[in-house]
Amino acid sequence: MSSGDLLEDLRSNRQRVVVPDRDDPLLQQTTTTPKKPEQTIDLDESGNLSKASVNRVPTQEKESSNCDKELDNYPSKLKRLTIRLDEEICLELDAVCSRQTLTAETLIESLFCQCDANPNLMKKVLKDAKERYKKRKQAGVKKRVASMQQKYGD
Repeated sequence: MSSGDLLEDLRSNRQRVVVPDRDDPLLQQTTTTPKKPEQTIDLDESGNLSKASVNRVPTQEKESSNCDKELDNYPSKLKRLTIRLDEEICLELDAVCSRQTLTAETLIESLFCQCDANPNLMKKVLKDAKERYKKRKQAGVKKRVASMQQKYGD
């Protein structure tokens, strides 16, 4: 008997239990369309629409539109940025953020906006940043040279 015949025998002899469909109330809630609240129309004595009836807007729609308008004031896209910081500065940054209940990202954004609005401050910050960049580059080169010397010897 080949393995193919054995597989066919197992498949044909297998009996499956038939389970009746269950009544799932959660599924019924999602498939039914939500009912809109009934609206009444108020008429004044002359048979015209009253101002209260015309100005009535369902509260959910008001809340939804207010929320949408409020969300429009926030940035639509945020970009994740991984940064490496000097260990001491990172600890100080974390401490400031913790004391002020801020995130590092919002603090950095605010610092940049303030620098952008103040050209003199931006010049000072950029000068300091360029010096730091130069020092880090030099440190990187020295580490690479030391690593190569250790690997290949003098």
